[in-house]
Amino acid sequence: MTPEPMTREPTLATDYASGALSKDTPEEFERLRLLQEWGDPDTRTVLRTAGIGRDWRCLEIGAGAGAVARWMAEQCPDGSVVAVDIDTRYLADELPNLEWRTGDIRELDFAPGEFDLVHSRLTFCHLPEREALVEKAVRWLKPGGRLALGDAMCMPAAGSVYEPVRRFFGALEEGWAAQGSDMLGWAQTIPSRLARAGLRDIGVLTRANCIGEQGPYGALTAANIRQEGAYLVASGLLEQTDVDAVIALCDDPGFTDLRSITVYASGRKPADDGRGAG
Repeated sequence: MTPEPMTREPTLATDYASGALSKDTPEEFERLRLLQEWGDPDTRTVLRTAGIGRDWRCLEIGAGAGAVARWMAEQCPDGSVVAVDIDTRYLADELPNLEWRTGDIRELDFAPGEFDLVHSRLTFCHLPEREALVEKAVRWLKPGGRLALGDAMCMPAAGSVYEPVRRFFGALEEGWAAQGSDMLGWAQTIPSRLARAGLRDIGVLTRANCIGEQGPYGALTAANIRQEGAYLVASGLLEQTDVDAVIALCDDPGFTDLRSITVYASGRKPADDGRGAG
């Protein structure tokens, strides 16, 4: 039976930091740990392909729980890593060549040509100024430096054959739109954005992600649905029965539904590009 429509006006966060995946949520650290377990292998492949060097100076935008920044610091023992996040509560450990910096990347600035590598995963899609930030990131690169961006391209909820999936992810799309996130169209454009910003040797890695599957992505999916579901219920977009229906589907061994495609793209700033000079 289809649940009755919601009768109260939804109350939605207007920015990522206070939304469903806020670090004020008690479960967020464990969710980020699961995200790292699932996503880090592809991230390391992309960065190795970029040719990360021992003496590189690197910038990590959206450090999360810090695993990527720590790995980058290990790969650059003669270089350094600056890891930026608006909330660095999970980033207290010390490494000699790794700096945790608290701040909003939209408000921070760096010298032109300061970095050999700028990397960000699942961050630009949540920043309304994402297109302008690509241009800034390219400016921060040294000639010959690399920019690598990864984000999720989510399948429109309306396209699912499962009514509980349509309800849950349709509500989630409303929540994303309210906070300025673009989880539907942005990732598809990343390779083109890098090329239009002047980068060359564009490389792309993609991965299809189905809810209902087992393994690291299944564990991450379960954490996402619980955490996002609690937010959607509290915000007035869903009832708990809607969340329970999606969880029940994911527990069914006969269920699968393509929900997103991870898109990673990287590009090189031409060595003869004078825009990196200070």
